[in-house]
Amino acid sequence: MTQGVTPLARTLDQELIALVRGVSLACPVCSEFVLHVRGAHGLAIACPECRSILAEGHEVPEIALPSIADTG
Repeated sequence: MTQGVTPLARTLDQELIALVRGVSLACPVCSEFVLHVRGAHGLAIACPECRSILAEGHEVPEIALPSIADTG
């Protein structure tokens, strides 16, 4: 019986789609939890640890992210 190898890691495209759908809550850059923020420019997904932002459109929205050191 021959079985194929199933990949365990997701591609970047798959990870970003999972983030947008809400299936994944891990930042693709640093693996910390992300925040889903709805603002004037639509939905944005931001990481308070590494400050990366995934947003709709071409402009980067101004988002006041809490610092991990501030919440601790």
